Amino acid sequence: MNLFIDTTNWSLIYLLEKDDQIIASYEKRDIKKISDIAVEELKLFLAKEGLTVRNIENIYVTTGPGSYTGVRIGLAVAKTLKTLNNDYNVFVANSLMFQAGDEPTISLLDARGNKSYLGIYKNSQPLINETVVTNNELPAIFKQYPEMKVIRDYENISFVKNYLKLKNKFEEVKNIADLNPVYIKNFI
Repeated sequence: MNLFIDTTNWSLIYLLEKDDQIIASYEKRDIKKISDIAVEELKLFLAKEGLTVRNIENIYVTTGPGSYTGVRIGLAVAKTLKTLNNDYNVFVANSLMFQAGDEPTISLLDARGNKSYLGIYKNSQPLINETVVTNNELPAIFKQYPEMKVIRDYENISFVKNYLKLKNKFEEVKNIADLNPVYIKNFI
């Protein structure tokens, strides 16, 4: 059984998957205090399916960028589970890439302060290094990549579809000390 976790962008997302079939999904958006509910909601989510964390074999988690606190919560859950049971395999993916899916996409996440985290992807591969840009720079970027779809802040994405398409793009983290958030900082 595989567990997918995303808490990076003011949302709490859990997916249960086995043999490329989604068993259950949980999605709660626009949460300011994910840390207050993440663990309890995970227990309830698993219990609803008659499962516990002992039934999980692999953990897939997004690493950011995104909400500073949100990024850390999903990783803290994954680290805690891995610490309790070293047999878990943990896999990670960048939130911008996950949002883009496998289509040619300009992926944007709110970086606050009139800025956005930016990634540009084709076939889930970055065409640029992920960065932070001012929102005033975006029209020029859109002109530079007119064939690209623009996705912002997880709007209208299917977590199920993107997870199933991108599961093999997640990278395994063997050492728990290497399970780190992605923080992109630019001084603009």
